[in-house]
Amino acid sequence: MKVGELVRCKFQPGSSGYDTKTGCMKPMLHHIKDELGLIIGKRDELSGVVYFPKFEYTHTISWRALEVISASR
Repeated sequence: MKVGELVRCKFQPGSSGYDTKTGCMKPMLHHIKDELGLIIGKRDELSGVVYFPKFEYTHTISWRALEVISASR
């Protein structure tokens, strides 16, 4: 997957990430499963950063949890 591709999320994460101040996982405030997002970055070979415009929310997620809707050129 590449930056600029439109994707649909196939998975609902249980948390939105790790809070280093409290040492706890942060609650997931958005339901992103089945929502459209735009790949805006690559974390590593297994995951990337997706922006969900409906919620104005960015989430790092596994490539396996995403389905490409429109590939970039």
